[in-house]
Amino acid sequence: MESNEFYFCSLWTEHLKISNCADILVNEKLTQDYFFNRLTNMTCRDIGSAIDECVRIFLNKGTNCYVYVTDDNRKLESILLKKRFTLVDSMSVLRSSISNNIEYDNKIIDVIKIDGDSIPIWVDVFCHAFDVLDWKCEVERIIKSHFKELTLLLSFLNNKNSIPAGCAALFNRSGLIGLYCLGTLPAFRGQGIATKMIKVALGIAQRRQLNFIFLQAFANEGFISFYNKIGFQTLYKKKIYAFLKE
Repeated sequence: MESNEFYFCSLWTEHLKISNCADILVNEKLTQDYFFNRLTNMTCRDIGSAIDECVRIFLNKGTNCYVYVTDDNRKLESILLKKRFTLVDSMSVLRSSISNNIEYDNKIIDVIKIDGDSIPIWVDVFCHAFDVLDWKCEVERIIKSHFKELTLLLSFLNNKNSIPAGCAALFNRSGLIGLYCLGTLPAFRGQGIATKMIKVALGIAQRRQLNFIFLQAFANEGFISFYNKIGFQTLYKKKIYAFLKE
């Protein structure tokens, strides 16, 4: 799962290596984001120097430096606190078996796998769902560049106007399928759109003969209990620390 997550995020970012012992993923055009922008895979003996280099790179690009810390890595957490990093959020990684029979089938919601012609619609829904309208040009560039590596889903309200209401992306790598970018437009939240897209994603994973899908959820967004309610189990958590630019 960590490998799948890393390679998905690398599609959206520039990948830099620090002393062959840590990876930086950074895209300064994705402002204030700490899912794609991060220092990760750290195996350095001199952790302090690697963190200092990471901070320098991120600040030179005009963005905050984010570091993910697993619960058992007390040493890294201690060093980050000494270097004036701030705890900004935590992220849970959750998994659901494909045998999870979500009891939900709203007939007025359609979910489709899009073709290349529908990329602008998917991008528009994504940017509005996550309130990142200033990312629009960059997201469209990324999605067009990596379209063949992704399975992009759009949900529509099944009426005469076929109004787009939600989006998601599936990424199959390392023998696993991750569900990313699951979002619903504000006007349509609470109507079961995310649940329907998850149900469709489970069906896609099953047809690909995979055993489960996984996703990530930030504590600050408040959706972890929703995922637990529909059958996802929390596997582990990571704390997210930031060195904030002044």
